[in-house]
This record gives sequence, structure tokens and C-alpha cells, in this order.
Amino acid sequence: MASRKNSSNSVVGALTTPKEESSPRRARLANSIIFGILGAVFATWAVRIPAVSSALSLSEGDIGIALLGLAIGSIIGLITSGILVSHYGGQHVIRGGLAVYSLTLVVIALADGLAMLVGVLIVFGFGKGLIDVAANAQGVRIEQSYSGQIMGSFHALFSGGGLVGAGLGAVATSLDLSVKTHFVLVGASFLTIGVVATLWLYPKDPDTDTGPTVTLPSRKLIGFCAIGFCALFIEGVGNDWSAVFLETSAHASATIAALGFAAFSLTMMVGRFLADWIVDWVGPTQFIRLTAAVAATGVAVTLLAQPVLSLIGFGILGLGLAGIMPVALSLAGNFDPDSPTEPAIAAVSTAGYAGFAVGPVAIGLIAETTSLRTAFVPALGLAVLIVVFSGIVPTITHTSRDSETTA
Repeated sequence: MASRKNSSNSVVGALTTPKEESSPRRARLANSIIFGILGAVFATWAVRIPAVSSALSLSEGDIGIALLGLAIGSIIGLITSGILVSHYGGQHVIRGGLAVYSLTLVVIALADGLAMLVGVLIVFGFGKGLIDVAANAQGVRIEQSYSGQIMGSFHALFSGGGLVGAGLGAVATSLDLSVKTHFVLVGASFLTIGVVATLWLYPKDPDTDTGPTVTLPSRKLIGFCAIGFCALFIEGVGNDWSAVFLETSAHASATIAALGFAAFSLTMMVGRFLADWIVDWVGPTQFIRLTAAVAATGVAVTLLAQPVLSLIGFGILGLGLAGIMPVALSLAGNFDPDSPTEPAIAAVSTAGYAGFAVGPVAIGLIAETTSLRTAFVPALGLAVLIVVFSGIVPTITHTSRDSETTA
């Protein structure tokens, strides 16, 4: 394993100028920025869902259909990214994904009906999916140069970006900025920052297999995929429905509704920064079990449907979900040192976004026939399933594989 990493690092140094730009620390900083942008752009859309919904006179069921388009686009992007990263390297894929992701954000504001919104969100999700796999694959490569797990810190920056995006959304709402103006400012700014950051990412490793990367998950990956599905299904509650729930079910103001996503993102960020340390302390299996219980508690508090309590509930939910997906991705990408990471990352990510695909539609349809509060109840059952699936995943630790490497 050490020889593989040393070969990769030497190739990276030869292909970038100056050489130090491809150092693990610079690559980590660049990838952290990419994760932050990924979260900020998504949050920009999420906190303005009520405004877009109102402008187009959408029902809760319509919102679920629109979010299905987003999830379908994300899944297509995830699968496509696994292939493209294998052939061209994550650096190029992230650049292309940033262009699609940021520019499509602007087009969302131009949608004149549900059909156009669904079509635009498919493309928006496609851009997000391209970046997602490529950035996580970069994260696994960078993590291999460190003595412990660092994947949680990357995902923390996704949540941090979500916090920034939610904060900007609250400001835009309070200033009565139009959705179009808001999205243009955010899209242009983060596209520029992201393209500059990609200069420090690792280029493609010539030793990486460029064969087909679309395969069925191996038996050992099934547990990771199941955890990813459940975790992102529940995460959709915070990402896609927090603002809508607070404004409709909890009867909060539009500004407070936007802060619901901010609370969720803040605790996700804090939890993910702590996740790497906690995993080293209690082990990955126990970590997933404990945090799934915390997530279930967050859903229960949110269901009280009072502005302040529901705001706190979304915060608890974010804290519980924070480290589940990063830990699953890190273990999936590292458990087989002789296999490329992209197929494993793509498999777990795709399963996760399948949860995103099912979740928004299920929540929207249940809410349409009952209430949004009732639609949140299945998230409790999925939290229990995460505990069950945590017992069937390999418990290989990052440090045991990387004892021969240095930061």
C-alpha cells in the first residue's frame, strides 16, 4: 500500500507546477473548499424552496416531484462521475461539475412551471453528483497520506458551506432580494472560487485502472449502501423540508424557516468535525449506532411542530446524521487497498441518493394525503435500520492500513 501511495505522490508532483501545489495539505485545503461550495450552492436552493414554490403555486406533492427530479439527476451524475473520474481524473470532473452546478442554479429562478423546474433540477442534481463522487474520491486519496481518518472534516465543510448558504439566504430574504438576483450572485461567486481551488487538487493518477466502473456492489459493500440509503433519506428531511416544515407545520416566519436549515447545517458541521475523533475513540460501528439514536431523537423533537422546538429538533437531527455518511464512505473506500476507490464511493453514494430520490417523493405524497408531520414519521424507523445495518459492515480502521504513511 505504501508503494502505491509513494508512486501516486511522485506522479502528482511531476504533473503540477510548482510541485508543492500537489502536497497533501494543499490538496486538502482545495478539496475542503470544493466541499464547502457543494454545500453552499445546495443550501442556496434549499432555503428558497418556499419562495420558488409560492411563485409557481406548487403543492407539497409538486415539491416532492420537483425534488425527485433533483435526486434522479444526482444519481445519474454519481454514476457518470465514477466513469469520468476513472478516465480523466477528479480534478477535471470537478471543474466541469462546478460549471453545471453553479450555472444551473441561476436557471432555476427562470422556471415558469413544474415541468421546467423538474427539468432544470435534473441538470442541477447532475452537476452536484459529478462533484460529489469526484470530491469524495479526492478525499480518500488525500486521507491515505494521513495517519488517521479525515473524511469527516471534508463533509464538515459541506455542512459549513450549507451554513454559509443558509445565512446568505436569510439575508437575501430579509432584504427582499428576488430569487433570480440571489441565485446569480451566489452562482457566479462560487463558480469562480471553485475553479481557482481546483488548481491544487490531485490530477489523475496514471496507475488508476481506466476500465468500466459501473458494477453491482460487492457483498461487503451492501451494508454501507444500506446505511447510505437510510442516512440520506433522513438527511433529506433537514435539507429539503426544514424550511417548508417550519413555515407551514410550525407556523414560523420566512426568516426563521430559513434559519431551520442553518441550525441543521451548523450542527452537521460541528458533528462532522468531531466525527473523526469520536470514531477513533469508540469505533465505527458503535459510532454509527449512537449517532443514529441521536438522529431519531431530533426527528421526534421536530415533530412537536413548535417554532423554537422544531428549530432545536433540526439541530439535533443534524448532529446525529453528521458523521454517518462520511464514516460509511471512508470505510467503503478504504476496506480493500487493492481496489480503486471510485467504484466503492460511487456505489455507496448512489445508494444514498436513491434514498434522496425516494425520500422527497414519499414525504411529499404522504404530506399531500395526511400532513407534513405524519410524513416525517418514517424517518424514525430508518434510524433504527441504520443501527441494524451497522452490524454487517466491515470494521477496518483507517490507521491500521496507513501505519506506513506520514502526513
